[in-house]
Amino acid sequence: MFELLRLHPERPQQRHIARAVQRLQQGWAVIVPTDSSYAFMCLPDAFEAQERICRLRGLDKHHLWSLVCHNLSQVSQYVNMDNVNHRIMRSHLPGPYTFILPASRRLAKRIFGKRRDIGIRMPCHAVCDALLATLNQPLLATTLQFVDEPFPAIDPDDFMARINFEKHVVLDAGWGGVESTTVVDLCDQVPVVVREGLGVFKD
Repeated sequence: MFELLRLHPERPQQRHIARAVQRLQQGWAVIVPTDSSYAFMCLPDAFEAQERICRLRGLDKHHLWSLVCHNLSQVSQYVNMDNVNHRIMRSHLPGPYTFILPASRRLAKRIFGKRRDIGIRMPCHAVCDALLATLNQPLLATTLQFVDEPFPAIDPDDFMARINFEKHVVLDAGWGGVESTTVVDLCDQVPVVVREGLGVFKD
């Protein structure tokens, strides 16, 4: 149970995007290129897909998931943010940033374990953008990095062998990156840069 779809990285074929959306709605996970690295993505209520991703990545209940959104209007439905945080994200997104915010009640509690915050992502990548625009709802995501590997997987021809017995769709747009996003915690009054990565954060 595995599908490979090869897409143009700047002009993704809509028929492949539509197929990926169909599989997401059936509870599958999709491996998607972003502006930092490839990422596992699935619908927030696709709990079996989340469990498969956790097993492949070796994740525990404390892991910070990201919610990948198409626009800030969508973001506002799933996190609690004030006008200051909205301005900060508007000036940096889309781009290689993860902003940590308190999650709203719209997201299932089982996603979080003991934590109630979530990372917000709006990648600047044509394939990811087309997928989100067609799906018209956010996706839960985490970096495509296997439990026994020190870095994110970059070559679809290599990592496909690791997931070809799973319910996954690979959106192959060529080699991915390995550098992480810049992570900024917006849960308190003063933004805190938790990790410096691809993005340059300016408050």
